[in-house]
Amino acid sequence: MLKSFDLEIIKRAVKIFVVATICLIITTIFCYFVHPSLNELKNMGSGSVKISETKGLKKVWEFIVNNGFKVPLQMFILALLPIPYLYLINLVVTVVLPGIMLGFLLSFDLHKGLIGSIAFIPHYTFEIMGFCILASALYMMNKAITRRFTNLFRKSKKENYAIKVNLINVIKSYVLITLPLIIIAAFLETYVSNYLFNLMS
Repeated sequence: MLKSFDLEIIKRAVKIFVVATICLIITTIFCYFVHPSLNELKNMGSGSVKISETKGLKKVWEFIVNNGFKVPLQMFILALLPIPYLYLINLVVTVVLPGIMLGFLLSFDLHKGLIGSIAFIPHYTFEIMGFCILASALYMMNKAITRRFTNLFRKSKKENYAIKVNLINVIKSYVLITLPLIIIAAFLETYVSNYLFNLMS
C-alpha cells in the first residue's frame, strides 16, 4: 500500500511538473513580446543577488539552504492551512520569475537567450521536479487537513483522511527525493549551467 501511494505521489508530481513547464514556456513567450523594463527586471532579481555573488561550494550551500530548506518549509507551513493549493505559491513564483527573465533575455539577444535557455534546463529539471514531488505529497496532507476543517461545518460528515499517514509520506518524500534533487540542482546550477553557457557562447 505504501509503495502504491508513493507511486501516486510520483505520478501526480509528473503532472504538476508538466503544468509548471507549460507555465514557464507561456511566461517566456509572453515576456518575449511584452517584456518588463530593465529596472523592473533588476528589482525582480534583487532577492537572488546574495546567492549570485557567491562562488563554488559556498554558492552551492546557499542554493541548498534556500531551495532545500527555506522554500520547502514555507510550502509545508502553507499546506497546514485549510486552503487548497496555497502551498503551490512558491512553485509558481519559482517557475514564473525565470520565465520572465528568459523572455527578456531572448528579446534582448536571441542567441544568448537560446544559450541561456539550454543551460537552464538541467538544474530546472531537478529543482522543479524536487518541488513537484513535495507539492504532490503536500496535496494529500493538505486535503486531509481541509477535510477535517470543513467537516466541522457539515451536518453530513465526509470521510476523513489520515493526517499522520500523509505527514509521514511528506517527510519521506522530502528526505528521500526532494532534498537529494535540490542538492543535485544546486551543483548543476553552480557548475554545469555556467559551463554550458560558456561552452556555447
